Amino acid sequence: MIKRIFFLVFWAALAVGVWGWGNRPIPLALSFDEPFPSVSFAPYRFGESPIDHDYPTPEEIASDMASLKGVTKGIRTYTAREGMDAVPGLAAHYGLEVIHSAWLGPKKDKNDLDVAALISSANAHPDTIKRVIVGNEVLLRKDLQVDELIAYIRKVKAAVKQPVSYADVWAFWLKYPEVAKEVDFVTIHILPYWEDEPVSVEDAAKHLVETYRIIQNAFPGKPILIGESGWPTRGRQRGPASASVEDSARFVRTLAAVAKENGFDYNLVEAFDQPWKAELEGTVGANWGVVDSQRRVKFGMSGPVQENRDWRWHCGLSVLFGLVAGYWATGKTAGSGFVLAGFAQVLAGLVAWQGLNAWWIAYDWLGILWALARFGLHSGLAIILLAAATEFFGGPALESRLSRWGERLVVIFAVCAILDTIILLVAGRYRDIPNLEFLVPALGLSVYALLRVRLGLVQAFAVGGLFVERQAGQGFDLARTVTLWLWASVAMAPLSEAFALSRGTDFIHAHPRLSDQLPFLLASLVDNRQMLIWSGMLVLLSLPFAAEWFMLRSSRAAT
Repeated sequence: MIKRIFFLVFWAALAVGVWGWGNRPIPLALSFDEPFPSVSFAPYRFGESPIDHDYPTPEEIASDMASLKGVTKGIRTYTAREGMDAVPGLAAHYGLEVIHSAWLGPKKDKNDLDVAALISSANAHPDTIKRVIVGNEVLLRKDLQVDELIAYIRKVKAAVKQPVSYADVWAFWLKYPEVAKEVDFVTIHILPYWEDEPVSVEDAAKHLVETYRIIQNAFPGKPILIGESGWPTRGRQRGPASASVEDSARFVRTLAAVAKENGFDYNLVEAFDQPWKAELEGTVGANWGVVDSQRRVKFGMSGPVQENRDWRWHCGLSVLFGLVAGYWATGKTAGSGFVLAGFAQVLAGLVAWQGLNAWWIAYDWLGILWALARFGLHSGLAIILLAAATEFFGGPALESRLSRWGERLVVIFAVCAILDTIILLVAGRYRDIPNLEFLVPALGLSVYALLRVRLGLVQAFAVGGLFVERQAGQGFDLARTVTLWLWASVAMAPLSEAFALSRGTDFIHAHPRLSDQLPFLLASLVDNRQMLIWSGMLVLLSLPFAAEWFMLRSSRAAT
């Protein structure tokens, strides 16, 4: 018993150390202690969405505005309706200036309502609304023709006293320079993470200055507002640009310092995470705020940052489950307690990591249910793997029902991995790279197979004998097909980065000849570390099927 307890405590302590190291505070030398000039303000909470016409209440807006006092000098809205009509009056109360906006889309009746609301608010609150913006990325989305947009700009300019602008990504001002003639100031979006050629956070300062100068030279004498610039804290990596709390903090501090040094006027995107945006833009779209959807500040403007400040609670639950599972497993066998206790902690950690990520990226109640379902599948496979390992080391036989479900889950996860990779290839801009969704079937299963290596490496991995003793002439007949698809997916994953880059209109414009494009396309194959890890996980997922294919071929050749 003492030896058993020692094994459990040893692996639990090691697990705590791994959790602690992975969530250690990361020092950032750069700091900035002044209020932002302006932040994007769209205070949607969990469950609220403009798509469902469920808007923030005046009380919620007031609460969020109060929390921004002292943090920013002003706010930028994106519509003058949908609850945002309360913003100017509340902003005056909290001493905030407003860049108010009209949202323009393809429907004229809604555009007319938003423009009318903007004009009314601007005239009613001239001391609070300092500038107005007519339309946001309308030309990028191709919702209106340029002459239609100009007509709305002229209508607002004729009706208000404030300076008027239109907001779009910086490259679209170069494509439609006629719009600049109609506005009082040019509002550009500079988002290094979202560029057709993504920019790493280390190169972001240079990109900000160079882009600003391009627009400044294109429209000399015209005031410029950087209407959106920010960095996501969660989501897929794009080329060398990673979405993380560390990189977001680094970029926001860099933006503030660069803007002050160069005299740039800017608006940070954005104040609060907007969960509803995940429906349109994936996990990344919902996580641009410096404050999360539970109204907790993600990082400060000085000092170290931490990816998961709640890691101690998560670590405690993970280690506790690992101890319970390890106690059960080690009690079923006379030996191998050290190995089984360690395997239990590994599986508990992988399940916890996947479950936390699934919870974090759920943006509505249906998403929570789907997260729980995925967590259940991972937990189920982990339980089967631990029970099968316990049997291998002399414990009770695995129930036939569980052994059948173990094989089915391995196949289901493999098929899902193939489908996920195909989606990444054809439409992956907003799609998460699914590393954390396959931790147990890729890493947990590989560890389990290596624990059985005395059977021979091929037999230890072969899917047809993972959970039951292999019978002569039996096996998984689709092993060859699944293996080839997984191997193709290994190549498709990094190719998806090159394919996405090759379709970028700005990339094509900057590099019109294939000979110019080729170096960038080749570099994109290895720039995305997250995607390369996914390729490696696909290799691991293929091993049980490749081993099965080999065994089936050998068996048939022998007969």
